[in-house]
This record gives sequence, C-alpha cells and structure tokens, in this order.
Amino acid sequence: MKTIALYLTLVCLLFSATSCNPARRQARATFAGEPATTVILVRHAEKDYGDDPILTPEGTERARRLAEMLAKTELTAVYSSDTRRTRLTAAPTAEDHDLHTRIYDVHELGAFAHRLRQMHRGETVLVVGHSNTTPALANYLADTDTEARFSELDYGNLLVVTLPPAGAPRILRMRF
Repeated sequence: MKTIALYLTLVCLLFSATSCNPARRQARATFAGEPATTVILVRHAEKDYGDDPILTPEGTERARRLAEMLAKTELTAVYSSDTRRTRLTAAPTAEDHDLHTRIYDVHELGAFAHRLRQMHRGETVLVVGHSNTTPALANYLADTDTEARFSELDYGNLLVVTLPPAGAPRILRMRF
C-alpha cells in the first residue's frame, strides 16, 4: 500500500513540476503574438536527360500546378539551387508572386537553413531542390534526421516545415 501511495505522490509531483514550468510559460507569453516561419520544400519537377537538363512537358505542368497551389500563399522569397531544372520549377511561382528566384548553395545546407531561420522569421518561403537536398534541408531546419532521400522516380513530394517561435518544429509531408 505504501508503494502505491509513494508512486502516486511521485506521479503528481512530476505532473505539477512539468505543468508549472516557468520557462515554458514565459516563452509562450513572450512569443504568443509572433507568427511561425514556414518553409515549403519541393524537389524539382520531371526533368529531361543530360548534364543540366530542362523540364519535360510533364515537369513544366507540375511547376505550373505548384504555382497554382501557392497562388494564395503570401510568399516572401523563392529559392532554387543553381540548375536549370530547379530554376524552371521555381519560376512560375516566383513570377506569380513578383519575386526574383534566389540561388542557394546545395553544399552548404546547414548554413542555408540557419540563414532561412534568421532572414525569414515569421514569413513563408519556397525552396526548390533535389531528391537528396530537399529532405536534408528539412532535417536541418527541424533539427531532426527523420526525412529520407526521395526516390529518383518520384517528383511529387512537398514538405512544409513549420518553425514556431517557441516549441518544436514540425514537418508536414504532402503530395502534389
């Protein structure tokens, strides 16, 4: 009987200690009015063949669909790696939002993730990458390792990384 009473007492203390965490309450109060940062990540659309290929007709259509999906999203920036297939995927969305596509270095994803967090706090941005860099960037942004490389045959993945001012980042996996 004493063991059960001791156990219940410890459970109650644990709950009260975690629910009365002053640092957590302070963070919520401090950041309550700040919007989250949202980074929309996609792999380039279907590509042709060659060293730096353009998009196929299917890829061009997918890039247009992406622009349509994001037409009512308030984007503040569009980023692309420095290849024709990624720039062509980003172009319709950038044009629809009167934005210039900015180029990022796929070899510096950690630094790029840090810049996105700092420069676009509370904003929504689009980043177009590759089957390996897109999930890797999501992992850098969310400080996780849950996102695996995309299949080379799959162009329909869309990741939405939400970075709240307080609390854990979230990754929403979607298809388009």
